[in-house]
Amino acid sequence: MSRFFPKPKPAYLADYLVHSNSNNIKYVIYFSYLACVVFGIQLLNHFRLGDEMLNAANLPYTLLYSFSLIVATANILVLGKLKSLSKLSSFVSFIEALFSTFLASVAVFWSILSVNDGHGITPFAILMMLLCFPLQGQLNLLLGIISTAFVCLMFGLIRYADIDNIWPGIVTGFTSAVACFVVANLIERIRLENFEMISKLSSINKQLHRLSQEDHLTKLLNRRAIDNALKRELTRSERFDHPLSLLMIDVDNFKQINDGFGHVFGDQVLVDISQCIKKHIRDVDYVGRMGGDEFLVILIETNQDNALQIADRMRNEVMNLNNQHKDCHVSISVGLTVAQGESVVALLEKADKALYLAKKAGKNKVRNIFIHSDKPSIS
Repeated sequence: MSRFFPKPKPAYLADYLVHSNSNNIKYVIYFSYLACVVFGIQLLNHFRLGDEMLNAANLPYTLLYSFSLIVATANILVLGKLKSLSKLSSFVSFIEALFSTFLASVAVFWSILSVNDGHGITPFAILMMLLCFPLQGQLNLLLGIISTAFVCLMFGLIRYADIDNIWPGIVTGFTSAVACFVVANLIERIRLENFEMISKLSSINKQLHRLSQEDHLTKLLNRRAIDNALKRELTRSERFDHPLSLLMIDVDNFKQINDGFGHVFGDQVLVDISQCIKKHIRDVDYVGRMGGDEFLVILIETNQDNALQIADRMRNEVMNLNNQHKDCHVSISVGLTVAQGESVVALLEKADKALYLAKKAGKNKVRNIFIHSDKPSIS
């Protein structure tokens, strides 16, 4: 069945349905505009007939053009006001099916009238081709609508048309219906291939973007990414006058750990410490590796007191690593500061100075620098 009804791979199915709904609604809107133009022109030509537009010969055309114009206008007005169409999947599917059924019905009715006037079933062939587009991802429904339309056309011609003139119309109608499904099948395969290719490229690009911002060892943000985050958040903090705190963290005696236990062990210590730090930040916060054994934490919407509590919890969490590395004493020193309108460089210098004070105090400490009334307050 996949030969007749191609479907995306299971990994892409959900995204493809959303993508299809969005595209189908666009086609419904486009073709509704086209229908307004076509049937509007036809109706204007009928108005030129005056009272004759209501006689037995012309009234079916008048009703057809008027009804089609009303439906197309209603589509434009309703769909133009809807937002987030991808979230209204059931409603979107209903609109797609309703519009396609409407096109098929117009094709049948118009073609029967056209055959009676000796003009053939040109409307059926044209409108069947339009049905190739507004049912992306729903070939089974499309096949059902096409088949029903052809059966209705055949019985309509047998019932209302001259029996000597119906067979060319039936043959043309059948050929048009088959061609419509073949074209729709081909379009669907092309859409699927393009969608899967674009999805793969998008996934690769996301992965490359993540790798370009990720520290290869700790999986935290790398230096460039954390610097960009700090610039962005500092600007936002100043604009909206929201608090922002910064933690600069350094592993105590890391050189001795590397020299005494080897670089592989040292790398594992950095990974363990990074996990300890991540446990105590929120999704909106940022943590990155500045390089070597130094880390930077950006705490969004966090004042000095709350930042101090977070820093102390991180320090205690790292102390618990000594239960895993009993032969090695692991600890961190933390320098804390709060943004007060200074530049990125000045803010980093404040955090670095606070870290120096923590080291000077004997390591495994948290120290902060908060400038008030042009005088630094150190604790």
